[in-house]
Amino acid sequence: MDTYLTVKEAAAVMRTHKQTVYRLVWAGLLPRIDIGQGKSRPRFRVRRSAVDALMRQREKGNA
Repeated sequence: MDTYLTVKEAAAVMRTHKQTVYRLVWAGLLPRIDIGQGKSRPRFRVRRSAVDALMRQREKGNA
């Protein structure tokens, strides 16, 4: 079963800033699962497997 991460958790896994995760999502490079509307931004989660796949892709220099 796949784990769903918050933006903060995804940023920690990627060792980057939360804003970078938002940018990857808005650019369509990291798929999201919408869970509702927050106070200032839509609330969503990202799959851990998608984060891992993106990191492997970036590691190989394909992105």
